[in-house]
Amino acid sequence: MAFNEKILEAKANKFRRELGLGTETSIDLEKLLLTLGVLTVFKPLESEFSGMALKTNENLFMLINSALPVGRQNFTIGHEIYHLFIQSDFNFQMCNAGKFDKKDREEYNADIFSSYFLMPEAALIKQIPEKELGWGETISLATLIKMEQYFGVSRAALLVRMSKSKYIHYEDYKHYLKGVIKSAVEHGYSAELYQRNDEEKVVGDYGTKVKALFDIGKISESHYHSLMLDIGLDIDDPKFNDYGKEN
Repeated sequence: MAFNEKILEAKANKFRRELGLGTETSIDLEKLLLTLGVLTVFKPLESEFSGMALKTNENLFMLINSALPVGRQNFTIGHEIYHLFIQSDFNFQMCNAGKFDKKDREEYNADIFSSYFLMPEAALIKQIPEKELGWGETISLATLIKMEQYFGVSRAALLVRMSKSKYIHYEDYKHYLKGVIKSAVEHGYSAELYQRNDEEKVVGDYGTKVKALFDIGKISESHYHSLMLDIGLDIDDPKFNDYGKEN
């Protein structure tokens, strides 16, 4: 189903309010995923797709490609949240978030939703200096960099979002898509947001569920260890042995 963009914006704001997030701040996405109960796996994949979402009964799963820049990973999380919580009759989707491709209605809807969910209007306004908000005024590069860092998104995603709220004309700012990392570093920011981190981690209760299966005898000890190794945890590693120590 295709929504118009105003409806998608309203749905994004409503979802934020239902989660107690309000509409004036950025989001701690890892804490949000824990709150939503979405089992999320970050894994570097040498592939074009940015993520995947799966919904079966009450189980929610998300895969995020950590071989992509962190800002795009964050945008992909917002995109997958649309599929899991907003889209009707959703089951499974492999995604290439951030393309805003109107040829695929639900993928386009997911991109628009993510844009409004991660960067709501009220939060945008709070981040723009008053002197840059006036009619005919120009949003400075320094402000754009501060905003992309605050919201944790790529410059491309920020420029699209800013253009939709008529703060800028996208074509006038396209030249800022070149030399993104250099410009951020020159303004004193870390390059981390704009680079891949190849992180391998799981956010959610995967380990808790595996441990519960082992505790009730549904899986063997070797199977338990194998399943934990699948998420990069060797529970026999001596560095995890803190019995008898106070922490």
